[in-house]
Amino acid sequence: MTIDRKFIIAAQNPVNGKKYSQENSLLLCAKDRAVPAALMAYRDECIKLESNIEHIQSINLLINRVKKFQLHNESKAPDTLGDELTRCIDGIGV
Repeated sequence: MTIDRKFIIAAQNPVNGKKYSQENSLLLCAKDRAVPAALMAYRDECIKLESNIEHIQSINLLINRVKKFQLHNESKAPDTLGDELTRCIDGIGV
C-alpha cells in the first residue's frame, strides 16, 4: 500500500543502509510553513513514547534547521493542487 501519494520517494539511511520509498515513508517539504509545528508535535509524541534523548535532541536540531531554512528561503502554506488531486485524494496513478 502506498503511504505517501504525493511524492515518489527514494531514500536511504546512510548509517544502516535501510531503504525507504512512498510505500513505507512520507515526505515533508522544508518550505512548508506547517512543518515546524508538525515536527514539534512529533517530538512531543516521541517524548510521551519515551524515545531516547538523542532522538529528541535530533528532532530539536531538525526543527531549528527547518526554521533557519524558512528564514532564508521562500516558504509557503502547504497545498495540493491541479493534477496532484486525483493522485493524492483518489489514489489514481499510484
